[in-house]
Amino acid sequence: MRSYALLSLGVVASIAHAATFDVDAGENGLSFEPDTITAAMGDTVNVHFYPGGHTATQSTFDNPCSPMSGGINSGVVNSNSGQASQMFSFQVNTTDPIWMYCGAPGHCAAGMAFVVNPPASGNTLAAYQSASSGKSGSAPSAVSGGVLVANVENSDNDDDTSSSSSSSGGSASATQSSATATGTAAAATTTSATGTGPAAQTPSNAASANFGTVPLLLLAPVAAYMLS
Repeated sequence: MRSYALLSLGVVASIAHAATFDVDAGENGLSFEPDTITAAMGDTVNVHFYPGGHTATQSTFDNPCSPMSGGINSGVVNSNSGQASQMFSFQVNTTDPIWMYCGAPGHCAAGMAFVVNPPASGNTLAAYQSASSGKSGSAPSAVSGGVLVANVENSDNDDDTSSSSSSSGGSASATQSSATATGTAAAATTTSATGTGPAAQTPSNAASANFGTVPLLLLAPVAAYMLS
């Protein structure tokens, strides 16, 4: 029984430390912002779409602007003004780099791409974007590897506050969340955005504090049993 309690403790703890990262597609021209994210297994990436008819589509590094078989794909999401009514949410389920691009004609060739967990050396986003030049770009119509859900506006348009990145020293927006990319809904709590340029994202202290109360309430009965 106590082994089960310890297992429950571990599950709740892992949920408490999951993070959600916000990426804006097309807010400032043909770009994803931020274009580089450092995430852990189980973290979630939410892509918010601005006018222009964009996609968030996975490719390999060696074949930019072409959809990877069995990869992540949002399909085309458009907006008449501001963020679209739907966002695309996917879960990071690998430690390998995830190369993402916009499959709208000409967008990938213009450098509209981002990467989750880039390698420490070797293949770079700049090299990927350079190799994309001249490619038309395409994307499947079917959604895969994630889910389209009702958009939860990030705080990109609000006053910015800083949060430090433990991986690269950069900073950007992040939220704590227990949402997954394969469910039928994605619950997320957004926090303030920061930074002066594309950078790996990490959860802010405010998000950690707000989310932490839920696991503590859940852990109280478990801790009481273990001490009895």
